[in-house]
Parts: sequence; structure tokens; C-alpha cells
Amino acid sequence: MKKLSSALMLLLIIVIVGGLGLRHFARQRLESAVADLRAAIGSDASLTYATATPRLLARGALFTSVTYRNPQLTVTAADAVIGRVTGNALGGQRIGRVTLHGVQIMEPGATASIALLVLDGLVLPNAGPLSAEQPAPPRLDSILLDAGRVEGLHIAVPATQTDLTVARAAVRQFGLGRSSHLDLDTLAAQINLTPGRHIAIGHLRVDGPDFAGQIASVLQSGHMIHEIGRRHIDASAVAIDATGPLLRVEHLAVEHDATATRDELDSTITGLTLWPAQGQSLLRMIGYDRFDGDVHAIATVDRQNGRLQFHPLVIDAPAMGRMSIMADLDQIPVDDPMTLAETARIVSATIDWRDRSLAGHVLDGLARARQMAPDAYRQQVFTDLAASPDGSMQALGRFLQSPGHPVQILLRPPQPLNVAMLGVALAMAGDPSTAGLLGLTISSP
Repeated sequence: MKKLSSALMLLLIIVIVGGLGLRHFARQRLESAVADLRAAIGSDASLTYATATPRLLARGALFTSVTYRNPQLTVTAADAVIGRVTGNALGGQRIGRVTLHGVQIMEPGATASIALLVLDGLVLPNAGPLSAEQPAPPRLDSILLDAGRVEGLHIAVPATQTDLTVARAAVRQFGLGRSSHLDLDTLAAQINLTPGRHIAIGHLRVDGPDFAGQIASVLQSGHMIHEIGRRHIDASAVAIDATGPLLRVEHLAVEHDATATRDELDSTITGLTLWPAQGQSLLRMIGYDRFDGDVHAIATVDRQNGRLQFHPLVIDAPAMGRMSIMADLDQIPVDDPMTLAETARIVSATIDWRDRSLAGHVLDGLARARQMAPDAYRQQVFTDLAASPDGSMQALGRFLQSPGHPVQILLRPPQPLNVAMLGVALAMAGDPSTAGLLGLTISSP
């Protein structure tokens, strides 16, 4: 027993002395790493903390009450665990893992808070001397990150009265030239400017884009660059509300395969519900309070010639009908899709329609607009179309009398027709001059 006690005492002395030596070595490594880290963040930034404790085997440290500041940004954290630091300020500094709790971020015009932030394989941007020929890139797109995870994110932008929260989000392979991946749960955005909007996404997954490259493009030029490669977008439980509901999507999936000259897209929306905004709307005028259906589009974009082909676009609304569209459009704004409706023109289109109730609703809505009894208006329409010398109008009349049969509409305008004018032109399709302008042909068995 005495020999065992002596052996244990000797072992304890070795552990204590060895531990003190290890801590001394770890402290030296920590001080060196902090010095390198401060050099890496640049001379116009500062990094302070209350305490710093080396981790086992000098593989990083635990910091408390951390504050990072630069002229545009202040970041604080209740505590931070920084893993092994390698590299230097000039060549790029790599940190094995960063774990932050209780993060607060403040910059002009916006604030953010994060319950937990974990960054793996973080490489800080090069802080070496920069010349006029090679100005400093935006900081965010200079970062490399193997994987990151955030929980309990909240962002507030007072100028736009916008609040955004994210329960959890994870990103992999972030950095210029990398194909990145994003996986997000429970996003909610509240925009309180009139008209107010609330946007929610239950789950979002994005695979393939170069997120850093897109951020760099937006910061430097104001728009996103065209990327070559394959991308996938998957979203579920999407909702947009104002004073009442506006949109619901059960599931959205987009496959996008891009080359320098072409984009191939395959998009599916299931469980789509659209409510018209308050006031007059075409949907309400023809007797529907909302649209329910699914959409599937296969499309090709010819970037060199600014052309778009649908082959096909299918809209299936159980309460209205099923539409399949094969179309060729030109003047497509390939780098500014938000202006597509203003600039795009229809070169040709083939529309196949199988009616479930839409035809009857349209006739009743037109009767109400003319303050006529529905049956009397229907009879007048049938008589006028049957007497028309135009075969297409006769075919339309046969369809309206027996809407259970399919109808096909061909548009072959002599000159491309602006998409925004299509609705007006179709409303006047009974006029022979308008039918000629559309290159309209209607057929029904």
C-alpha cells in the first residue's frame, strides 16, 4: 500500500509539472496565434476579449466577452472557441473551427443576433499590401469556408422596417469558384412598410451556385453573373401574406443546367395557391376566389439570341382546367429576368386546353359585366360564333357549347407580339383584324 501511495504521488507530481509546462507552451502558442489573428484582420480593425484560455495540446483557445470592430462593423460574442490556427496574415490564415455563442452584429442600418455560429475550415482573407491595380475585394467574398452552421438568427433593418429570422441554416464549400450548398429551416421575413408583407419558408435547399462569386458580383456591379454548371433548388411550405393570404406553395423544385450560351430548366411547383389582391381582379370577375393547381415547366434559354422556348409549360388547376403550352419567345432579358414581361415577345405558341369549369365561369363573368342574364348572353355568343365566316370562331363556339371536348389555340403572329398585349388581343379575338394580328387558329373536335 505504501509503495502504491508513493507511485500515485509521483504520478501526480509528473502530471502537475507536465501540465504547467504544457500550459506555458500553450500560452506562448496562444499569444502568437492571437498576434497573427490581429495582423490578419488588418490595421483598421480591433479584436478584444475578457479572458483567453488555451485548449488542450495548444490546439486553439476559449475566449470570453469577445469584441471585433472595424469602421463599418461591430461584432460581439459571449464566448468563442477558436480551434487550431495555421498560416499567416500574408498567405491567408486558416482556423480549424470557430464556435460562437450569443453573437451580436451591428453595422450602419442593420443589426443581427445569432444564438450559435459554428464555422469549420475558415480561411480569413489575405491582408497583404494592395496596389491600385489590384484593389481589395469585398471582404465576404474573400473568405473561404468548408462548412458553417447558424442557429437562432435574427436580422433587423429599421430603414425598410424588415425583420428576418432563421431557425437553422447550414452552408458548405463557401468561397470564390466553389460550388456551394445551403440547407435552411424555418425562415420568416416581416416587411412592415405599406403594404406589409410576411414571407415564410419551411425548408430551403440550394446546391451548386458559387455563392461567394454571386455576392462579389452584386457588390461590384449590382447584378448577379451568369454561372456555368448545374444547380438545384428545393423549397417547401412557402407562404406570402399581407392583410390576408396571397400565396402558398407546398413544394418547389428547380433543376438548372447552364453553359455559356444556353440554360436548361426543369421546374415543378406543386400545391400552388394564389389569392388575388384586394379590389378588382380578373379571377374574382369570373367567379373564383383563388387559384389552386400545379405547374411544370421545361424551358430552354438561348442566351446568345435572347430566345426562350417552353416545351412544355403545363398548368393543371383541378377546379378550372389543364393547359399545356409550347411556345417560342424572343427579346428575353437573360440577365434581368424581372423585366421579362415588359420586353418578351411571342414568336409562336400552341395552347392545348381541357376545360373543367373555366369556360362557363368566363361566360358568366362576361354576362355580369354586360348586365345580361347568363343564359341569354350564352345564347347570343353561341349564335354569333356559329354565324361567323371564320372557321376558328366556329370551332370556339362548338367548344363553348360542349366544353368537355379539348380545344387547341395556335398563335402565329406575322410579327412577334409583346407578352403584355396578349391578354388584350385574346379578349378581342372575335374581331377579324385582331385574329389576323395574332395569327390565331382555333380547333376543337
